[in-house]
Amino acid sequence: MKKIILTTLSCFILVICSVAQQKLSKETEDFKSYTKVLENQRGTATDKKNYVEAIRLVTEWLDKYEHGASDIKASGRAYYSDMYYNLACYQNLVGKKQAALSTLEKAIELGYSNYSGTLKDPDFANLHEDKRFKSVVQLMREKWDMNYILKKSKPYRNEKVVGLAVFTYQLPDAPELIKLKEEFNLDSVAGNGDETSRIKNLLLWAHNSVRHDGGASNPPSRNASDLIAVCRKENRGVNCRMMATILRDAYQAEGFKSRVVSCNPKDTTDNDSHAITVVWSNTFDKWLWMDPTFNAYVSDKKGNLLSVEEVRERLINDSDLVLNEDANWNNRSKQTKEYYLGYYMSKNLYWIQCSVNSAWGVETYVENAPPVEYLNLFPGKFDTIKSWKKNGAERKSTGVSNPAYFWQKPVGK
Repeated sequence: MKKIILTTLSCFILVICSVAQQKLSKETEDFKSYTKVLENQRGTATDKKNYVEAIRLVTEWLDKYEHGASDIKASGRAYYSDMYYNLACYQNLVGKKQAALSTLEKAIELGYSNYSGTLKDPDFANLHEDKRFKSVVQLMREKWDMNYILKKSKPYRNEKVVGLAVFTYQLPDAPELIKLKEEFNLDSVAGNGDETSRIKNLLLWAHNSVRHDGGASNPPSRNASDLIAVCRKENRGVNCRMMATILRDAYQAEGFKSRVVSCNPKDTTDNDSHAITVVWSNTFDKWLWMDPTFNAYVSDKKGNLLSVEEVRERLINDSDLVLNEDANWNNRSKQTKEYYLGYYMSKNLYWIQCSVNSAWGVETYVENAPPVEYLNLFPGKFDTIKSWKKNGAERKSTGVSNPAYFWQKPVGK
């Protein structure tokens, strides 16, 4: 059972400006205070194994929430499913098995997603052989077990690809890359070690140059120099795509070929995708996974750095993967292999997208400029391009199901 939800309650209050909305904000504040008291009472009841009282408290919260004002519902929606999950636990603990299963179904319907936690929860231990329980958790698995969803993806079709544009990369003698290298002393940042150490040093530099803020809007000028400058001037962060852009520009200033890679979930309504950088390694003869948001790279047990496609294959086949020990978010939160690879990147490796042209400011909007061209790598017959066209989205995008073509060696290498 989820014992408490107090740590997330600070997110309840919205910043509201009008007088009428301030009244609603006060109601939300009161509901937050009420919830804090109730959660303490629920925790006490749980510790005393007074599950009847715990049921009464959760039912009372649900009634107040479901009949509350719209801003209470909006701000507390993320915790709604947790309360139903807790109620299911208590109902099962007092012997109301069928009611507990119905409530668990409701929790899942509302977005409760902790599949592995539900299987391990001792509150449901007596239901593990129950057919209805198995059916309920399978529904959860098919929607929320991201590694399971990835494993169910169809294999690539490896079709013959002809007539598509060749990936292009910027040369280090481009004036803007020379300026970037001098401005941030990237030769010293990269160091004089071997290729792998230089690649890792530049990753760490990008990770530390700006902070990550997934909710930040993209600045209009999208190149490494301007992105770092606006972050320092406005004391702000940027999203993962802009961080990957900074690292791409730094790599290419130092003579490495590099791309920004969009890593995307199967669920096209899920906006929580991720972007990383890949860099061509002559040592390994492949594109290496480098994630500046989390200062992350992935290896096998022998220490060999891996590519995006190798990580994806190993997640599907349950092969060994090693996440670097110093992977972290904003130098505050350590990343674990279980979360970063087992959940987050399993979710976001269903399909892949890259700009065909990897160049300075390629995604900076310029009036009357031709659209940026993207190539997508899709498993099987999965395809998002048709839905984009159906929805009238303006983008020049092509899809293939051939990883060898998508991850082709840079021309001249």
